[in-house]
Amino acid sequence: MTKATMSSRKLVTLVAISFLFITGCATEPKNRPIPTTTPVLTTLRPELTTTTTEKIVQRMAYVVQPGDTLSKIAKGFGVSVGELMLENGKEDTVLGIGETLFIPPPSDESSG
Repeated sequence: MTKATMSSRKLVTLVAISFLFITGCATEPKNRPIPTTTPVLTTLRPELTTTTTEKIVQRMAYVVQPGDTLSKIAKGFGVSVGELMLENGKEDTVLGIGETLFIPPPSDESSG
C-alpha cells in the first residue's frame, strides 16, 4: 500500500469520525424525561377498533399425573367432566400421563 493510499484512508476515517461527532451519533444517548401521563393507544383505522366490556377469562393448564381421572381432575377444579371434555375436545375419558388439559372456568352452577 502506498503512502498516498494510506493517507486517503486515514482522511476518510477522520471525516467519518468527525461526522459522527457532529451529528451526535457517537455521543451518549440523551436522557428522555419519563412521561407523567398515561400513554394513549391510537389507531389509524378506527373503523377496525372494537371495544368490549366482556371479562377476559384465562384458562389454566393441568398436566395429567399417574392415577388421575377426568372425574378427579374436574372435581378438584370445580368443573364438570363434560365441561372438561368439551374444553379439551375429548371424545372419551382416556387420559395419557403427561397430557396437558386446559381447565375451563368454573360455571356459576358448579361454583355454588
